[in-house]
Amino acid sequence: MTMHNTPHRGAIVVDLDGTICEHRYPAFGEPIAGAKEALQRLKAAGFWIVIHTVRTSSAFQAAGLYEADVNSPEAVSAFLQRQEIPYDEIWMHDKPLAIAYIDDRSVRLVGNRSESNWHQIVDALLPWEARRGEAPPTPSPTWLGRLVDKCTLWK
Repeated sequence: MTMHNTPHRGAIVVDLDGTICEHRYPAFGEPIAGAKEALQRLKAAGFWIVIHTVRTSSAFQAAGLYEADVNSPEAVSAFLQRQEIPYDEIWMHDKPLAIAYIDDRSVRLVGNRSESNWHQIVDALLPWEARRGEAPPTPSPTWLGRLVDKCTLWK
């Protein structure tokens, strides 16, 4: 479900294959455990959800491998809507092709369709009052606190 509202807390960019769903290109893989619920919680907390995927890259067009039912933003949108995964935008600009991506603001997802660390990622990004349960959070690593401070507008 696409949700159009003004972000209160800033944007969160989420990769599709390997983060929201398993790598099964050219098919869309099964959703990774906790992805839908985590994105619903982030959306409800006021974040702008941006889906960024290489599927929409012009590199597929240049190589003659572009197939609208696999590579288009419309195909990505249809998959997300079938899975009821909230998002605000599909980022269509290219990622440069590389063997690794390094980003000082990334949070690494670990998991598959059975189990993942999505709940830990959301808990690290949300203020403790919005987290599951009533207890105050355990201390986060210093780097994570700095990351949240930099990337959020509510502090």
